[in-house]
Amino acid sequence: MSAIHVVVRPPRETLPSALEPLSGLFDVVVDGVNVTARVGESHALPVLAELAHAVAALCAGRRRRATVQLYSDQEVWELGLEVDGDVALLSVFRSGPLPEVAVHERRVPLAELRRAVQSALSDAPLAGAGRAVEAAISAAARALDGVEAIALPRVERHPLELSPRATRGVAVHARAELRKSGATVEALSERKLERADLHALLVRGEAQLKIRGKSAPLGSVHLFLLAERLVALADDALDAWQHGRALFRRVELGSARVSVQRGVGDLPLSLSVQSPACGSERITFPELEPAALVQSFVRFARGLCDALIDADPTQAQNLRLSTLVAQARALSERVEDALADDSLTNSQPESYRSFSVPPRRAESRGRWEHGGKMRFVPRWVATVPNIDLRGTFLCGDRLIVGSEREMACIHRAHGTLLWRVPVVRAASVATPVGIARIAPDGRIALLDLDDGQTRFALSLKPRAGGGAAGAVVHTPGLPKLLAVAEGERTVTAIDLVSGEVRWRHTLRRPGAYRVRRAGKLLLVAGDSVLVALDVATGEVVWRMRERLPFTGDLAVDHDAAFAVVSGATTARLLKLDPWTGEAAWSAEIDERPAAGQAPLLTPTRVVIASRDRRGSGLCAFDRATGAAAWSAEPGITAPATSWLAVDKDLVGNSASGTLVCLDGDSGAVRYSHVFPRHVDADQPRRLEPVLRSGALFVPQHQVHVVRPRDGEILGTVPTDLIPDLLRVDERCDVYVAEESGHIAGFGVAAKLTLVR
Repeated sequence: MSAIHVVVRPPRETLPSALEPLSGLFDVVVDGVNVTARVGESHALPVLAELAHAVAALCAGRRRRATVQLYSDQEVWELGLEVDGDVALLSVFRSGPLPEVAVHERRVPLAELRRAVQSALSDAPLAGAGRAVEAAISAAARALDGVEAIALPRVERHPLELSPRATRGVAVHARAELRKSGATVEALSERKLERADLHALLVRGEAQLKIRGKSAPLGSVHLFLLAERLVALADDALDAWQHGRALFRRVELGSARVSVQRGVGDLPLSLSVQSPACGSERITFPELEPAALVQSFVRFARGLCDALIDADPTQAQNLRLSTLVAQARALSERVEDALADDSLTNSQPESYRSFSVPPRRAESRGRWEHGGKMRFVPRWVATVPNIDLRGTFLCGDRLIVGSEREMACIHRAHGTLLWRVPVVRAASVATPVGIARIAPDGRIALLDLDDGQTRFALSLKPRAGGGAAGAVVHTPGLPKLLAVAEGERTVTAIDLVSGEVRWRHTLRRPGAYRVRRAGKLLLVAGDSVLVALDVATGEVVWRMRERLPFTGDLAVDHDAAFAVVSGATTARLLKLDPWTGEAAWSAEIDERPAAGQAPLLTPTRVVIASRDRRGSGLCAFDRATGAAAWSAEPGITAPATSWLAVDKDLVGNSASGTLVCLDGDSGAVRYSHVFPRHVDADQPRRLEPVLRSGALFVPQHQVHVVRPRDGEILGTVPTDLIPDLLRVDERCDVYVAEESGHIAGFGVAAKLTLVR
């Protein structure tokens, strides 16, 4: 066995002053081969000291395996050492999301490694290195000189034959030798310690793919790195299949290359393997089921992780391995859900149908539907610093205004401040009994409307997807509840009177769930499932499963519910019975649905708003049959447009200053208005028009009032504030809030009526 050399070069005194912080290259040379050549420039002397301490621990038998980190400018490399009798096994690898192994288990006599490090320590150029570096080198030299070498037994290895069960003809096979360790984790501190140790997981073996009786060898690869690559490839393949998206992905491990590709829609996958073990031939497997490929990759990864833990129980605390296990488990749950046929219908819908409400459509009937102009009288102005527009509500005769540090209550008639309380940053939900504040850490508090005092507070799991999602139940005959999405997969019902948790329903998979109430039911949409829960008990009443994920944009109208499922290139509209869960029809949506916009309902049409770089558009379907009625391609209005269904018409208020009204039956333009504004910054944050008493209040540079029946301008609210938030009460009094922190109230003047 040739000698090993540990070199620090060039000497520090020969370095230009500009390069003094980089004290040379740290080289480990074995058999004339520089095994750390890929490390790059690093601080050699401190790293040399760490290497000396690691070698001392190995020689003394205190540790069997050690790693020394070598940082370059953009990467992290590691020098791994493992004792095998009187020999040290050297490995050099790059950690991170895409590891690379430069040298694996090069055998070096442990005594020669010790002498080489001692020689490097004695020759280390310490002139001008600083006291800290000199102390580190001196301490490392003393530790290495004073250690007594202890003979350790050879590393026990046992053969591994990994042959998981094939999934519809697809399987990954591997053969290797694993290190056998009888060590167990006993100390409490060690049981709580988790470390990322890629060095302990580097096992080289022979792997091959077997598909439909044909083998595609990958050659000699690092099995754990192969499992990581295949799980990432399976995740992309499953995501593309669920969303109907085209895919081309390729992973490389050494000289082996595995790639998958598929087209748009429901096309199958094709997999290609290229490696030196295959010769010059590129082996391709066409017409593969995506779910079968994903399941086979997951089984291989989980089988390998189980084998590594069986061989060395301490690897159960290895963060790198536990991360792969968690990814494989989550991927397995996703593919099981995608293949699950667990849709459930309700055979006894009468008890739920009795709580259905009459159709609630925006109608243009009211005192202002015929004749007359509207005039507004300023009443009051208030200033609220750092106003939270989403936390501002009109509750009876009170205007609740939220901000970053406090919440205030203003009387809507004369602007008097009724109460003010300090609060922390949180999302606000208005309920009939108070304002619910949902903090990012999961803490929920209910503030009383009368005095702002906290009626109750409790802590839930924080919502992983961000933001608050839920529904308020406050109907005669039903419990008074606030149903919120908790954590990653839970829907929790909180009693608004007592403040206790009434029930908690846990869904199968984590996701960003959205909740919508329909009578006595809570419709929970997320991922590829739509679940109806009983409001009183939290039990599942019915369940609908689709391959494409539900967007969460739901519309409920008496005895019909409409939901949208959408992928990358495919979207569909579903009509279902909200009380039984049975689907009436399904229709393809040609354009991409606008996120956050629920289906628009007219007496005869269901209209889906679409949006892309060209602007906003509409797609209309017949409510009874789902047949396509008409469509307007994106571009008829600006991309930021808020739509409202009024009677049988569709009204859109756009960020470009245009108000357009389309006939719901035919899609023809009935009228449009272009409102002037001085500068683009005058655009309001929220564009939702408000319909009250036969008048449509449109927020633009100013608040314009339009008669929705014929488009006649009825009046304008005289305010200098940009209507970032618009509220209108039942008397048509208007409240305008600007994000700068100003709020103004306006009262509508008396309507003059001709008496004959």
